[in-house]
Amino acid sequence: MKRLFFLLSFTHGFIVNNPVNIYKTNINNEVIKTYEPIILNKENMNALIFYTGANSLIPADIYSNFIRSLNNYNFSVNVVTNDNSATKEFLSTIKDSYKEIIPISHSSGYVNAIKTVNKQKNINKGIFLDPVDNSFLNNNFPFFNNENSNQYNLNYIEKILILRAEKSYKGSIFPKLEIPFIPAFALNSEKLEKSNPDLIINKISEENYGHSDVLDSLWADLMHGSSISKGNENRDQSNLDSYVDWLALQIYEFVNNDTSDTSDTSDETLNSVSSEEPISSNIYSRSLFNLYDEDRYI
Repeated sequence: MKRLFFLLSFTHGFIVNNPVNIYKTNINNEVIKTYEPIILNKENMNALIFYTGANSLIPADIYSNFIRSLNNYNFSVNVVTNDNSATKEFLSTIKDSYKEIIPISHSSGYVNAIKTVNKQKNINKGIFLDPVDNSFLNNNFPFFNNENSNQYNLNYIEKILILRAEKSYKGSIFPKLEIPFIPAFALNSEKLEKSNPDLIINKISEENYGHSDVLDSLWADLMHGSSISKGNENRDQSNLDSYVDWLALQIYEFVNNDTSDTSDTSDETLNSVSSEEPISSNIYSRSLFNLYDEDRYI
């Protein structure tokens, strides 16, 4: 019986963590990394164009658990760089390869996302995790590569999902002074709505997690421990894994849901991930293999 249980656990772990291909595209000396399940053809797969934090300067490796969770929902994840011209060329190259192409950003990656997709007529959905508009820094810090543009006018995007980790927006005075990480730079959703009256905006909030909890635990714990960006008080790996799995589920449902619901859905989702205790996840068990060992796939 013990052998049978081990075999079932092993099989389940392998199935739910999709094996992936990891490859690199070099454009103008910029490397765009693609992670995608090997079980589907591209034409049957949705491609997420991932703009990481710090205006897409943060490398893909720091988001490996989050990317893995997206792969488990059969998304191709393409992590672009801070070079917007390279990203535009990449988008042009893959525009007819996938079922749908959807930008997804974390933090100030939003700025680069809007700049590069606003001329892409085939892109009409967007997903933004704690979107930050720091385009005003462009004049003082040109390496951000923001390029002067209006971050609130969306030319072709018709429907967006905004995922908010609410601990990033709240501070405290007692027992310890904690300054919220996001508010001074947060995207103004009311201004976004006014600038795009026909835009469908879905908002989902998670009260007990922070801006950096989407990162791999080494970096998420560093940000939390230094109080730069406070996250969930339970720093167990299983709890952080369950959070990124939950994020991936919200993204999957948004991409595959054709209904036009403009309501703020935060209240109905908080019960899914609301406790400082570990989240019970019956969706995934982590594989006994490290499927993100790049040497196995390159």
